[in-house]
Amino acid sequence: MGAWGVGSFENDGALDYLASVEELGTSLIAGSLGQPFVEHDLEMDDAIEVLVAAEIVAAIATGKLDRLPEGADTFLKSLGDLSGLKAQAHAAVTIVRDSSELSEVWAETDHHQQWLDDVNVLLSRLS
Repeated sequence: MGAWGVGSFENDGALDYLASVEELGTSLIAGSLGQPFVEHDLEMDDAIEVLVAAEIVAAIATGKLDRLPEGADTFLKSLGDLSGLKAQAHAAVTIVRDSSELSEVWAETDHHQQWLDDVNVLLSRLS
């Protein structure tokens, strides 16, 4: 994982996924948020996609775009209302936080608590 920070968008996989969302739209977001309920052992790339999808849902639902990369707000307006995905996003992020390969990777670093704090901020935005 090419990461430069603990934030949901601070890694290469997240930015690649965001570009895919821009191209493919809401069906990709809904599919990503359903992934943790299909796979018992969520792999790192899938967990990153869940976090990005949840960040998008939270941003659209709250109108707060400050956690998104610069320029992302331009295409988010075309996605429409995603507030119906908030509960699913919250549940999926909880799974990522508690039992994913991504969580395990962060647990092996000095930045684990920072990552947990960032994920918990996302969870509060989805509540």
